[in-house]
Amino acid sequence: MKTTKENEKMNKREFLFLYDAKDCIPNGDPFTGEQRYDEDTQTALVSDVRLKRYIRDFIDNNYEDETIFYSDKGGKNTTGSRAVELSKKKDDVAKNLEELKQKCIDVRLFGTVVAGNNKKSEEYNTQATGAVQFKMFNRTINKVFLPTTQNTTTMLSSEKNTQGSMATFSYLPYGLFSCVGYFNPNIGKDNGVTEDDLDKMKIALWNEINTKNTRSKNSQQSRLLIEIEYNDDFYKIPDIEYSICLNNEKKFKYREFNDIKDDLNFTKLEEFLNKSKELIGSIKVYIDSFSFEKNFLNLDDNLKKKVKYFTIKGKNIEELKDGSN
Repeated sequence: MKTTKENEKMNKREFLFLYDAKDCIPNGDPFTGEQRYDEDTQTALVSDVRLKRYIRDFIDNNYEDETIFYSDKGGKNTTGSRAVELSKKKDDVAKNLEELKQKCIDVRLFGTVVAGNNKKSEEYNTQATGAVQFKMFNRTINKVFLPTTQNTTTMLSSEKNTQGSMATFSYLPYGLFSCVGYFNPNIGKDNGVTEDDLDKMKIALWNEINTKNTRSKNSQQSRLLIEIEYNDDFYKIPDIEYSICLNNEKKFKYREFNDIKDDLNFTKLEEFLNKSKELIGSIKVYIDSFSFEKNFLNLDDNLKKKVKYFTIKGKNIEELKDGSN
């Protein structure tokens, strides 16, 4: 994978990521466990915290050369104790933070807030802003409803007490989420983010969505990831997460990707990209052979020269050549 030379500034990026979820709970509320839902728009929501957790977990479990600051391994630690555990420079808050950036890919990408004590028992607080940020709440393209269902549980409190209990919960029958994220090159330079870091982030998000093996999240699929690299640090396509819409939405009736695929309308996205062609350095489109075909976007001839299609296979990113799907 491509790395970044020391002190070399990278370009601003924008990420548009589509994944779907079927008969599961993509992002439960921490207090109720119920799927996050906007009643006004009738859309399901997934938070930036959930997306970052996917990335952290995959890297933590699949890259021995990377360290995750907010790791779930070894129990829950306070940020202060974790910082002291990872950094030898416990007397100097600034040096401690820089060492955490060097050691921890999630600190470089997403930042951190550290509160704790140094070895002199002096309180200190410090933070680093993440170079990559996702939208706080990302919505489904389609309108959804959340039906309720029941299950039973039995937890023995004594040999004689074997009575079970019944729980009611809601779930998402089908939703196609449109998620947006941004890479800030100036913060990226300060944090030491490399092209390798961004590649691992994309690989992790794509794969963890597909392979998350829990009861509430075992029926999800990554469908499309578009990475737009700008040659202007101040430019941004407005509302790009809403640029993919539905032609004739079958309200509450979608149950799988093949149902919704033919109704997806990319016209507004194509218009946004074509109008921004002078400010775009490159576009990378990540697809799989089950969802989209290469060159499915209808783009200006000059912009097409800046577009490359890729597939993510395992921990590898492979460019799709002419004649491949």
